[in-house]
Amino acid sequence: MGLYKKKNIAFGAFWRLIFPENLWTREFLLAWLGCFITVIAFDLLWCAQTTFRAFSFAGTYINALTLATILSLPMVLSRRIWPQIATMAVVDLLMIANLMYCRTYFNSIPPASYLLVRQVFDFHTSIADSWSWRYLALPAVTLVAMMLIHTDKEKRRPSPILYLALAGTGLLLSAVTALFSGGLTSHVMKLKGECYYATTPPVIYTLFGTLAAEMSTQEGEISNESRQSVATWGHDHLHLQSQIHSPLAQTDSLRRDNLVVVICESLESWPIGARLEGKELTPQLNAAMADTASTWYASHVLSQVGNGRSIDGQLLMLAGMYPMRSDVYSMKYPDTQFFAIPEAMKEQGARTYLLSGDKPSTWNQGLVARNFGIERQEMADSWDNSERIGHPKRLSDGSLIEQSIAKMQRGEIWPEGEKAYLQIVTYTGHNPFKIPEKFKTISFSGNYPEKLTDYLTTVHYTDQALGRLLDYLKGRPDWNRTMVVIVGDHEALASWRHEMRNSIEGRKLVSPAGFVPMIVLNSPVRGYRTSVMGQVDVYTTLLELMGLPYHWRGMGFSALSPESPRFAFDFQGTMEGTTAGALPGLKEHVASSPGISDLMIRHDLINK
Repeated sequence: MGLYKKKNIAFGAFWRLIFPENLWTREFLLAWLGCFITVIAFDLLWCAQTTFRAFSFAGTYINALTLATILSLPMVLSRRIWPQIATMAVVDLLMIANLMYCRTYFNSIPPASYLLVRQVFDFHTSIADSWSWRYLALPAVTLVAMMLIHTDKEKRRPSPILYLALAGTGLLLSAVTALFSGGLTSHVMKLKGECYYATTPPVIYTLFGTLAAEMSTQEGEISNESRQSVATWGHDHLHLQSQIHSPLAQTDSLRRDNLVVVICESLESWPIGARLEGKELTPQLNAAMADTASTWYASHVLSQVGNGRSIDGQLLMLAGMYPMRSDVYSMKYPDTQFFAIPEAMKEQGARTYLLSGDKPSTWNQGLVARNFGIERQEMADSWDNSERIGHPKRLSDGSLIEQSIAKMQRGEIWPEGEKAYLQIVTYTGHNPFKIPEKFKTISFSGNYPEKLTDYLTTVHYTDQALGRLLDYLKGRPDWNRTMVVIVGDHEALASWRHEMRNSIEGRKLVSPAGFVPMIVLNSPVRGYRTSVMGQVDVYTTLLELMGLPYHWRGMGFSALSPESPRFAFDFQGTMEGTTAGALPGLKEHVASSPGISDLMIRHDLINK
């Protein structure tokens, strides 16, 4: 019994050392538990949308305990309950915002995006569409904590000194854990660059640690090692491009003087040519592509956009560069000028136009267009905006096309006899894909997932507008010298893809990966490419199709070459396609390209 008592005394002393009564009062314990459960609930919700691999890291648990302790500070500083509850409520809102952002972008909110408050108001409906009722688990924890915690001025307060010792110990353990992984910033950036762990930092290091790591990478000179890696990559890329190259014999009959690029919001490949209930989902595109003698079509262009979505799509396809890893290039470096298709067309004597119903300020689109070499911009204020669709409401695709045709017929835009690059950016296909009844051009009677029918209704509507544009272009006297390219700016479905494929019809229709189309009409070559290519390859392919002798050939490869990669990596580093038959070292080279592009943009190594 003596030994047993001694063990009990020793254990009691140890317990009081770890959990001293002067710190772990009832109120502080409840506040700390509420904060800890909140952090763990966020981790589970995040991982349910991404991957549970983060729970294999010790840092996930250590940092969760540390963050719970830090968030409990108001209970130490005040005897009142409201500072603690207010802190928890603010953290709930921050976590929910990031969970909603993750449903679409599979990433936490980048530091610069916290300043884009006006854009949040513009797209409030699309953002709300990312809501899940599961997120109410977070404020529910705060509500329970508020009901259980009862403060009393007569009761003792937690010892500030003991609290500082506890918080300091937690921070020390978190720092040591990060140090053993190479340091916070280094490890977060490494994880973001890996295939299966790109989404894990907000769980392993919490939202706040991830945000701190991303902010610490915003400034600083490029190291000699990184500069050398860019130079080495460039040398290797030129060598590979010389092997993956099939220049067209630009005879007069094949040469195209005009290029029309239609960038369709959220257009994926799988609806093209498909039917539902016997109805064609894209009848106008199907009819245009029926002329196989002058159509080149790639059905498996992998969406590679990042946080910038549509504006990233333009960077990939029009400038041949990958999006930044943790920033949006158009917001972070708005004055950077790029080598781009419009600029290449200008060098050949073409006038360059942008037609869009969106605002120039959205993602700095107006500035990006100028930096890409577009001279004239017809955007939101240039049109009669009485017919609007979407959330926020913007000029409908149908009205945009009709008004664009009218301006061309009047000679205000691209008069006959002028060489031109014409870029049209649609908007109606923007999430959440809601078309008012009076504008719907197709309907379905079956019981399908609502998001599926909404998306297909939107695609059919835009297809009808594209049909009117193509009818006009084919009637122009310069049609035989005009090439039309229709592309999707990025995948549409994000986390809804899995939900759609849960239904029988969804599995038959919806692609398991985010492929967008590249349709080339009146092409100098014909073909149907079914193997995977990346959006970044669109740029180089367009240069070859148009025979543009532009010195910047992009970070991709021409899809016209039989040696071109039949694989691509999306923004998270997941590979689609096959590397069978690829040139030695090609996979590793392509996998390293997004990081090189980030360095080039971040440190102004484009040399424009």
